[in-house]
Amino acid sequence: MDIFEQKRRIITTAIVAVVMTGIIIAAVVSAPLINQIHTQAAQTAEGVADAKAENVRAVFDQHQDLARQTASRSELAKVLGQHAKGEVSAGVVHTFSRPRLQDAARIIEDLAVLIRYDAAGNELVRVGPWANDLPADIPLSDTLDINAFALVSGETSGPLLQAASPILAEGRVVGYDQLLFSPDSLAQVFQGQPDSSLCLLDSQRTKRIILNPQTDQIELTAPEGCLAVRQGVSTRDRSGAFRARLDDGSRVLTFHRPLAGYGWELHMYTRTSRVFADVIVDIMISILAILMLSALAGLLVWRSLKPIVGAMVKQTSQIARSTEELRLAYQVFEHTHEAILITDANFMIVRANPAFSDITGEANRALHRKPLTDFLDCQKGKGVVLEEIRKQLVTVNAWQGEVWLKGHQGLTIPNLMTVSPVRNKNGQIRQLVLTFSNITERVQAEKQMIRLAHYDELTGLPNRVALENHLEQAIQQARRDNSHFALMFLDLDKFKPVNDNYGHQVGDELLRNVGKRLKHCIRSSDVVGRRGGDEFVVITGPLHGDDDAKPIADKIVAVLNDVFHIQGHNIQIGASVGVALYPDHGLAAEDLLKQADAAMYRVKTSGRNAVAYA
Repeated sequence: MDIFEQKRRIITTAIVAVVMTGIIIAAVVSAPLINQIHTQAAQTAEGVADAKAENVRAVFDQHQDLARQTASRSELAKVLGQHAKGEVSAGVVHTFSRPRLQDAARIIEDLAVLIRYDAAGNELVRVGPWANDLPADIPLSDTLDINAFALVSGETSGPLLQAASPILAEGRVVGYDQLLFSPDSLAQVFQGQPDSSLCLLDSQRTKRIILNPQTDQIELTAPEGCLAVRQGVSTRDRSGAFRARLDDGSRVLTFHRPLAGYGWELHMYTRTSRVFADVIVDIMISILAILMLSALAGLLVWRSLKPIVGAMVKQTSQIARSTEELRLAYQVFEHTHEAILITDANFMIVRANPAFSDITGEANRALHRKPLTDFLDCQKGKGVVLEEIRKQLVTVNAWQGEVWLKGHQGLTIPNLMTVSPVRNKNGQIRQLVLTFSNITERVQAEKQMIRLAHYDELTGLPNRVALENHLEQAIQQARRDNSHFALMFLDLDKFKPVNDNYGHQVGDELLRNVGKRLKHCIRSSDVVGRRGGDEFVVITGPLHGDDDAKPIADKIVAVLNDVFHIQGHNIQIGASVGVALYPDHGLAAEDLLKQADAAMYRVKTSGRNAVAYA
């Protein structure tokens, strides 16, 4: 049964019982009812004041966060740190910082000017729409403040919200960023109901911020206009509320709330006629109705009211829980480090959180209605096909995969993208929620694992596994093209005495130098790798004839005969080279390896430092 049916039953029951109304019961019931409704109305007005205070503090937090964000840019902080050490001049800091701060200033809403100071408070850079209008001697404010300034034109500006943040480099303060904003965002908070007034008062009670109702502009006025100042009410008054009378005789209910973390207080008053007007009317009607009821009618009405009150309490609790959940969801969306997008069913962006804007370098407004594909680098990773994502959303209601996001300054960042659909009551997909998790470290780790698996850790040359893969590919290509190539086995001569006489560090350095010489003496189509120990392998590119392998092998022997200069030692070694030709000495990798290895050992046993063919 809905609330309207409940109301109809209550009215019907009241009419039937009207003849049995009792005046005594009416008086007893009306007193607590009046008190309860009166208290609820006052609490509602107090809740409005609390909400306004929280809104103002959120505006202050937002602007203070913007100051911290500009001050946290590492490349600018580094230059300012060099200036603090005397390594660069203020002109260099100005030239380097100005274009980058201009880029940052362009995406900050309501910004009037951004000023960068050195650690001593001396102004270095100034950017923003009002950079040339404001005076040159704007002092650095160590707390969030609101002030008006004399303009260069001789006029006075409206109030500007000042937020500053220190700039850190290597753990010490090397400068400050101060941002001045127009107070338009406060104007929205100051909009209120008729018969209400809202203002901000600094903690020292030296200035007052109000919204001029005629111009709808924020103004800076003297503190005497505040009721709390005129009434002498202390900010230490824990009740946070008091009653007063205006000059026109109107009674008001006044609330004052300190803004936690800031040197400001919110003051709000509402005329009691406004707070209690509807309450008084309802009370009068209720009293007149109750007076017309008898004891039985009062009892029936009370029993009828119980389910309604219970339903209202339940609904109010549900609304409160839903509101809190929405607030928490909004906070997560706005402040999470993971990028989040909300798109329509066609992957057109509806909304993006600040983390996504930070990655792409575009403001939230600029992202609206842009296609998702504008921010994906489809040349990297496995590629993303939106139609495949749609199909998987229909079947399994989710999609997850690797994508590369295009960041500002040409960077691309690997991310794990998760797509979750939002459906209407008919099960149709109306919107999509996309979350992006940065997986740069994982991708780098995978690349490192691949490198370790295929490259020799000491020389950086292809290892045994990679050489076997190259050999198989060379055989397949030669088979397709009906061409020739050579497989060469190299074993260093006189390497063991190097380790014995000079130590393994010198031996390792010698192997690295051997690898470098081999890389520089072979052709671009040839491949050189280390098979293990002091054994190296060269796989040549296609040869025009079998004789083409001889100059390559001879050059290798000659290059390795030159003296090596290792850690102050002059070291002379040589190389024994065994050569196997495809297809003359074998058609399979295993056959070529055996033939080249056998040829190399023949060189070893017959005097070393030479070349032998299989």
